[in-house]
Amino acid sequence: MLRFYIALWAAKLFYFINKLIGRARDDRPGLLAFKICPDFLARIGKPKLMITITGTNGKTTTSALINSYLKEQGLRVSFNDWGANLHAGYCLNLMRCVNIFNKVTKMDASVLEADEKTLAHTMGMIKPHYVLVTNISKDSLRRNGHPEYIFDCVEKCFEKLGADTTAILNANDPISSELARNTGAKRVFYGMDDIGSNPFENMVKDIAVCPRCGGELKYNYRQYRHIGDYYCADCDFKTKDAKFYATKVDLKARTMDILEDGETTTYPLISETIFNAFNVLSAAAALRTMGYEKASLAEFFERQKVTEIRETCVKYKGKEFHTYGAKSQNVSAASTVFEYMAKEKSDKIVVLCMDEVQDKNHPTETLTWLYETDFEFLNSPNIKQIVVAGHMYLNHRLRLMLAGVDPNKIAACEDESKVADLVDFSQDFEKLYVLFEIDYVTKGRNWRDAIVEKAKEVM
Repeated sequence: MLRFYIALWAAKLFYFINKLIGRARDDRPGLLAFKICPDFLARIGKPKLMITITGTNGKTTTSALINSYLKEQGLRVSFNDWGANLHAGYCLNLMRCVNIFNKVTKMDASVLEADEKTLAHTMGMIKPHYVLVTNISKDSLRRNGHPEYIFDCVEKCFEKLGADTTAILNANDPISSELARNTGAKRVFYGMDDIGSNPFENMVKDIAVCPRCGGELKYNYRQYRHIGDYYCADCDFKTKDAKFYATKVDLKARTMDILEDGETTTYPLISETIFNAFNVLSAAAALRTMGYEKASLAEFFERQKVTEIRETCVKYKGKEFHTYGAKSQNVSAASTVFEYMAKEKSDKIVVLCMDEVQDKNHPTETLTWLYETDFEFLNSPNIKQIVVAGHMYLNHRLRLMLAGVDPNKIAACEDESKVADLVDFSQDFEKLYVLFEIDYVTKGRNWRDAIVEKAKEVM
């Protein structure tokens, strides 16, 4: 117990100093607490409401929506809005909820965005009331391995939590919908009807056979990648019945009708993308499961937009200059964004800011993700130019050429300071997208801003 209080007091002092110097968005106080007291998460006081949001993709946006809504309802919420979703982030999140005597006096709720790989060890100590899983799909080979491995990590979490938690699961995901089947946890599903998205075929399949019998997995329809209405040809495995079911999704009008217990409610969407429609659906399912009112949620979503960590836009002379999170080394996220670039009908220039942060100073680099990601989607007539810069520029250029992209459409160099000079402003384009690795939020914006300044000189 003494070790715990030393950890708590040291972390609080570190956090106080960080706030004084303007570094409150820093999870190192939590890392200090964890190093001093490895079972800090078990001993720390817990607020009356705790929800964990995890999954391969979508957890940051979904967490931000849930956090914002709870705050609007008057709750004091501890949330790491910069995505500190590992042990240190959890320690910091919960440390902010208690006073120096470990009494929960400062916060009413904790929203924990959680990396899937950490769940088995941490959530058994934290014991959240709700665990929302957005999806499980192929991620970075180096960080998270394959979907089967991540499924096992998350399943161990539910085995430890048992009946003490409610699992909120994606009925359209044949992988994550199998979670918590035999753990005693209450399972609540959300799902979506066919919206005619007609997704492209991916090179790499997140799931190829039935997880129960190994039979052939078939689809009545898909929304994107492996998400859709599925069934096994050889056993009774099929899409789960969803308590929260989107019966009509109009991406252009940004509205979604959700059927719940026989009654339909229309909710606004935060963007025109299918994956963000799922983020709104999952957030609505979680908040409704907590008991919040439909009308209040609908009014809330009307005022929301995609978090600026993921997407921003600047306009100049009728053209739009975007930053857009794409996740390097994450096969499913990058491929989904590339598909959106092809399907979004405007003529555009795409700038790739997707070098992996951890690779830059390594003598070897992880290249396999480039050849499992669907760069072929970028070979589209509405993409007028593709700009690549950074230490991996030759690898990206080669992959684009192997994907069939005309070499004359590719501008590439190693020097990142020359990105704006590579953009061909003579092209007839409506939008420019800087697709950035999520650890490169600031760099992505800097690239975009430099391009806008260049546009002001030449246009």
